Amino acid sequence: MTRLFISLVHRRPTLTSALLQLQHGYRSRNRSRPLFRLIAPQPQPLASSFHSTPSYFEPSEEKENHPNNNNASSPPPPPLPPTPPQSSSLQSSAEQQIDSSTRAIGQVTFLNSTTSGRIILASLALGDPTLATCAALGAITSTSTARIIGLDAQSWKDGLWGYNGALVGCAASVFSVGVTGGAYYFPYVVASTMLGAAATPVVSASLKSAMPNVPQWTWSFNIVALTMMLRSRPLLEVVDESSVNVTTEKAAVVASASSTSAVGDILASPLAGISQIFVVNSHVTGGGILAATYYYSPKLALHASGGSAVGCLVGLLSAGAPLADVSAGLWGYNSALASMAVGVFFVESRASSALSVAAAAASASLFGAMATLFGTYGVPCLTLPFCTVASAAYLLEGRVPGLRFAKEPHSPEKNR
Repeated sequence: MTRLFISLVHRRPTLTSALLQLQHGYRSRNRSRPLFRLIAPQPQPLASSFHSTPSYFEPSEEKENHPNNNNASSPPPPPLPPTPPQSSSLQSSAEQQIDSSTRAIGQVTFLNSTTSGRIILASLALGDPTLATCAALGAITSTSTARIIGLDAQSWKDGLWGYNGALVGCAASVFSVGVTGGAYYFPYVVASTMLGAAATPVVSASLKSAMPNVPQWTWSFNIVALTMMLRSRPLLEVVDESSVNVTTEKAAVVASASSTSAVGDILASPLAGISQIFVVNSHVTGGGILAATYYYSPKLALHASGGSAVGCLVGLLSAGAPLADVSAGLWGYNSALASMAVGVFFVESRASSALSVAAAAASASLFGAMATLFGTYGVPCLTLPFCTVASAAYLLEGRVPGLRFAKEPHSPEKNR
């Protein structure tokens, strides 16, 4: 043991000197790093080691600044636009439906205006609230049907698929009296209105192909309404069996016009004639419809009032025409429509003005004949005289000098 200890003591300076030489050589090459770091690197503090590890809750600085990191090289994506609520689209669809139905009521008298349609509907409510309700129901039903089956969208917006349905509602409201054993049964009126109005756009679409050279007028309304009434024959309920005069329209009988009409009623008959377009016997309603027409076109209002006056005059001059029918406006409504049709589709001229008066007189004369014929079957002739005369007048374009179609039919003021 003593010899071993002495040998180690003698070797210690040699080992120590070797270590010192090794350290001295390392410093000469890299003076910034001492030898003990090569042998035993200095441990980092605990806090530094903890923060160098990426965390799920706090991303590391190295990761955020990495050149391949998309979040660092591009801005954040823009927020998605808010999805509109479904209720707003439903509200917009309902507004379009109301707009189309309102225009449809105005289109009965060639008025493509929601304001005019509202005025007419309010005027109908003053004369007959039930009829106004049925007219609105008919317009809504027919326009809804046209939209469901996919008919022309622009015509739908303009109310052209709905005006026949509105007239079906008016006719159902008046001529359904007495169908059910003499009682007025409102559910039957509603059902007749909805079924008949739903059929009118389908008939109109068919007639458009069958009659491409003339406008549709109110042919669809006449076909549907007469089909319904030829079974019920409403005028037979109010005609005396001993009387041979079966030409009196149901609307005039319901109104209970006096047999000795006063001069005032005769003078106001043109207004009643305008109201009879919607199967209403009311001077107030006629004045409201005339005001709606004047709002749309003052000259077209002149065609309406002038045409109705000409028709009533023809009725007064006709042999055997009851004064009660003339006072109720039954001789004026077809004439008013025929005169307005000329004002809407032709450019204003002397020839078109003469045609407007002639069409009004011809419609009244044809009404007297058709009312007698259809009255034998217990049904009214509705607007068949207007449709017949208006179609004939429309086909005169190019055959009579001075008669020229408007490029975009609107009113006498705007037709060019």
